[in-house]
Amino acid sequence: MTERELKLLLDANAVKRVQVHYAVMADGYMVVIDGKTLETSKRETREFKTLDAAARFLFKTGVADFAVKLRTA
Repeated sequence: MTERELKLLLDANAVKRVQVHYAVMADGYMVVIDGKTLETSKRETREFKTLDAAARFLFKTGVADFAVKLRTA
């Protein structure tokens, strides 16, 4: 899911769950919306270096409520 697709879903009130996952391999964070990973325009997983950067992105796009998942196990 790209940022554009996320904005369209938010405008339609169609987003149920937003999570920020710690990505061990990338040593950073990724955003997961309704089970789908946020991607760049090149369809690569969008990675954020810090949790603050991910939160700023979500607030900028209109998401005020999200969960943080630090462990996948």
